[in-house]
Amino acid sequence: MFRRVVPVFVLGAAAVLTLAGCGAHDSTGQVSVTVSPNAADHAYEVKVFTASTGKLSEHQRVFPGGTADFAGVPLGEVTIRAGELCPQKTTVTNDAVASVTLTTTGC
Repeated sequence: MFRRVVPVFVLGAAAVLTLAGCGAHDSTGQVSVTVSPNAADHAYEVKVFTASTGKLSEHQRVFPGGTADFAGVPLGEVTIRAGELCPQKTTVTNDAVASVTLTTTGC
């Protein structure tokens, strides 16, 4: 009887931990994007695209000299674009905030 109870107990405990979220892995990270203060004097729509799908992940309006922080960005390579500013690529990880500065030169 004891041999049957232990596996059932272990299986039940594993199910409870799984449903409770223990061991869950967040597959998103963060990107901090600064628009160069030398850019034209208007707001830019900063967009973050995932490299694997090319789909828009996040977007915010940022003025020159300002910074936008994006959370919930899928892990992996992303491309950041904003109007006529030079696009930048970076890799998003879940252990550090990726930082990018968008400028009008160096494209």
